[in-house]
Amino acid sequence: MKEYLDRKRMGISQIFSEIHPIFAPNSDLNEEETVRLLCEQPRRTRHKIAVRINEGIRRLTEDNTVNVDEYLNGDIKELSDYPVGADGMDRLLPFMKWLTENHRLNSLAIDRSQYALNDAANHMDHATGEFLRSCSVNMMWHNVTFSQEGDNGFLMSFQERFWGKAGIFFPDVETRFIGAFPLVGMLFSVEAEHSNGGFEFTFIVNVEFGTDDMQRRALQDRNWVRLSFRCGKPEIRLDAFDYGRCLKDFGKRGHGFIDEWCTEILSKETTLGSASMSAKESELLPLAKILRISYQLADLENGNSEERSEAEDGDLSHKVLETLGNRYRFHEFELLLKDAGQEELYLPLKEAMEAWEADDFGDTSMNVWKFARLLRQKERADEVRVLYRNIVERMCECTAEFEGKSRLYGTYAEAEEKMRAIIEPHLQELGFTGSYPHYRRRRGRRGEYISVLTSNVNKRTVNGVMTYFFSISSAAVRLEKRGKRKEASWFAGGIPFEETTAEDCRSVFRKGCRYAELGGVFDGESAEINIDIFEGVADEALATDTAHILNRFADVAADAFKGKKMPRWYRKKRRHSPVKYKPETTLNGTITRYMPIGVYLSVLLMAAYILCGRFFTVTDYVPQLTGAVAVIAALLAGLVFTLVCSVGRIVRLRRQIWRY
Repeated sequence: MKEYLDRKRMGISQIFSEIHPIFAPNSDLNEEETVRLLCEQPRRTRHKIAVRINEGIRRLTEDNTVNVDEYLNGDIKELSDYPVGADGMDRLLPFMKWLTENHRLNSLAIDRSQYALNDAANHMDHATGEFLRSCSVNMMWHNVTFSQEGDNGFLMSFQERFWGKAGIFFPDVETRFIGAFPLVGMLFSVEAEHSNGGFEFTFIVNVEFGTDDMQRRALQDRNWVRLSFRCGKPEIRLDAFDYGRCLKDFGKRGHGFIDEWCTEILSKETTLGSASMSAKESELLPLAKILRISYQLADLENGNSEERSEAEDGDLSHKVLETLGNRYRFHEFELLLKDAGQEELYLPLKEAMEAWEADDFGDTSMNVWKFARLLRQKERADEVRVLYRNIVERMCECTAEFEGKSRLYGTYAEAEEKMRAIIEPHLQELGFTGSYPHYRRRRGRRGEYISVLTSNVNKRTVNGVMTYFFSISSAAVRLEKRGKRKEASWFAGGIPFEETTAEDCRSVFRKGCRYAELGGVFDGESAEINIDIFEGVADEALATDTAHILNRFADVAADAFKGKKMPRWYRKKRRHSPVKYKPETTLNGTITRYMPIGVYLSVLLMAAYILCGRFFTVTDYVPQLTGAVAVIAALLAGLVFTLVCSVGRIVRLRRQIWRY
């Protein structure tokens, strides 16, 4: 079988492509234009580029673990002896010619390899062919496992996700491999050919578990395995799971559930291709793309909208072009919005679709941003609850046909069982009722909630131990009573008290509601539970469990419900952690809150001065004031009142756990 891809040459191109976009393979400039443009840059920019170019060349010439002499010409070796400086950009023409030639050879090799792989995929069933194409395009540097099945079978499987586990089975393998299986590593390339009624494959895999970056690994000779064999017709192996149910069991609700689900279904499509998606999943793909890009846009705008570039706008708009072009899917989305009473959300998307069809990408981007802003505004105003409930129901329906649960979910279930054994009895002692992950209690007209949160980021070590991170969210809200005295029920924001959670208080209820997350991202401390993915719950010698921290957090929340201050240990920890506050609880937001009251006070004082001057005689107790002095004194009194109240409120808030 002919091999097309040159691993070291591709690694060299990648090293210099990361220095600056001007060195990327897709650059439209030729060598002379690139050098001229570099020479025209400010000196500071030229200096940075020169330093990074010199570092890249040293990686090729001075690293003892790398041998790429056959790829370097005399001009590059000369640059290693006489490094380029900020004022020597004109010396880069030979370097650019060498780099452009590398890019050209890589591009030619990729095209030829892809042509051969597509030809092989066309002789397989549709689902397997799409998965194979996806492996060659999207799965570089992804974890894979190679194992033997039966006497002549060979299986390549990818790392498990919540939507399932996928792989390709190669029957009737003619090659006899010498070595230990299963083989675990990171996939670099896939090459395939169809000839004489059979298939030939070559997989290049890196089996190093270290900290070296991918580019350096690509240039090294060690820790690489090349698997080449001839086999019969491959077939896809897919274990599909009910990932909608898995995510709901994780305690996800509303926006959090939808965002996670969109991530999973888009990952499934990217990995497997559309042929392996169920009919209901395919129907929801456009919706998932729209919602996912909308959340990304809203987060980007909230984080740093001032530095958003036109290139980013164009890239984000490009991600929804396929969806915008499907009028049938858009009609289904329109019906979904109408059923939830959210027709106005459809208007920006309709305008974006019309702008895209008219090749007006500026208006396309603007309307996509408009939809994202409007969706986020409605979330904050609690106007999309019905829409989100309908979307969640449809998302869970599309995965209901998959009854299995993944091993990844199984490890979480074991971690949950271990965690519940520690915290649930403690919460019951504090008077809370409910079931995992949401607990609640009522004290008079006040509803108090505690929810156990699972971190989205789990850590897997080399020896197969999965670490799950838990924290606690707490909330308090004023309840309203409905019905007769004996049959009265308690509600929070129109929702029965038994159905509300701490997560609802964070995103839905605003008036008279308090919310705080104890542990996790903001407080720098969370409970860790370690699970061996092969053998179950890790023993005490292996685990460094800190689940008892949840009990400490529960005690902090219970004290806060009673109006007590944060304990000293927790206040000290928070002082050194990146705590985030709602805008209205910061100093600027608090001043804005009290400023109208200060203005009213100033007006009242000036009105009192006028009345005193008109109806009372000036005596020793009512001194004579000039108009200017009275106005200044009234304004100063309003300002002092605003500052004192603001500082007092900030000090009081900093001594409590509530910050959202």
